[in-house]
Amino acid sequence: MDQDPVRLARDLKTILGIAKAMSGERDLDRLLDLIIGAVSELSGADRTSLFLVDAERQELWTRIAQGGGRIRLPLGSGIAGAVAASAISINIPHAYADPRFNRDIDRRSGYITRSILCMPLVNHQGAVVGVIQALNKRTLEPFGTYDEQVLAALCGNAAVAIDNAQLVTRDRERQRMERDLEVARQIQLGLLPAAPPENPGWRLAAWAQSCDQTGGDYYDFIELGDGRLDVVVGDVSGHGIAAALLMSTARAFLRALHEQEEPPGAMMTRLNRLLERDLSDESFMTMVLCRLGVDGSCSFVAAGHEPPLVWRGSQRSDEHESSGLPLGMMADSDYAATDIEPLAPGDLLVLYTDGISEAQAPPDFANFGTGKLRAVVAAHAQEGASGVCAAVVAAVRSHLGAHHPHDDITLVVAEYRGAGGRG
Repeated sequence: MDQDPVRLARDLKTILGIAKAMSGERDLDRLLDLIIGAVSELSGADRTSLFLVDAERQELWTRIAQGGGRIRLPLGSGIAGAVAASAISINIPHAYADPRFNRDIDRRSGYITRSILCMPLVNHQGAVVGVIQALNKRTLEPFGTYDEQVLAALCGNAAVAIDNAQLVTRDRERQRMERDLEVARQIQLGLLPAAPPENPGWRLAAWAQSCDQTGGDYYDFIELGDGRLDVVVGDVSGHGIAAALLMSTARAFLRALHEQEEPPGAMMTRLNRLLERDLSDESFMTMVLCRLGVDGSCSFVAAGHEPPLVWRGSQRSDEHESSGLPLGMMADSDYAATDIEPLAPGDLLVLYTDGISEAQAPPDFANFGTGKLRAVVAAHAQEGASGVCAAVVAAVRSHLGAHHPHDDITLVVAEYRGAGGRG
């Protein structure tokens, strides 16, 4: 340390005061301002920058740079990057004589760098969380050993304070994200039917579960008049907020298209063109729409989605195929409806997303599968829509055991009651 006892006492008092202030500061921006000011005061630097390490991106970047803008550089690049990578200080008395110094920054800013003192901020775990870079002592002399020793005493406290402040910042961001997700979840739940509608020809049951707070599965009941009813089930690629937003958009488009009362195939074709305009290449949505009549008539359009499972009282099930590509993949896709043989009272239609058929859990990770779905429907068909829905849900939960589903799960069961609702 410096032999001047007056300066030494003054600087130690300053370090203790700054250390106390830093330990109580949890706002990252204010903390970095505090550190910058302390380094400039103790070292007599004309300009000071503080770089933070972004370990995930392997970059070093300035949150605050006195007298300059933001700078981002790869870890290991430049003087500050080298200090961050090695955790070893660098003291350059004559910047332009050192080949590691990048003169382009001076050329762009008009600032002339004479000397540089660059030091790592190392936390208790030995990790470099940032780098302090002091430029040009105001006395025009290079930075000396005393400057290194004084700043080293400050840097340890600064690293711990930055660590703590970043933890607080991340926790606040996590809490804000959780609040936003909860708001999004409530909005999304508000878009799903509160309960199936009463219909003279059909008895309906539904169940849905998201694997995240928000999901990309969608179901809806849209009444057309004269007892006709459209039952819709959709599944957006992925899950989370992005999937929920796409689901909400598709719902709004589809309900608007229903105002024109087009045939199901034409409606799906127009919906595809609307969605394709706004979707990225990685996003798409599968959907099945069943149009039900009070006389037991039924047709469906399946855009890349599992067709409806049709179970009849004669103990047989119909086999159908998807009728087109998923929505949003190709703008010129056309969709056509497939007619289903009219249903008799007691017959069932089951619409579902692949979160049911592909539900799996350790140790063997076997899918629940459509075969098991058909078996559960067959075993409980006499219990009607509500009974079948409850039985499928119970079977899927039993298959998953204590494990959380990896995909959103949606199920709609429609039971034909007869033209007058007598079934």
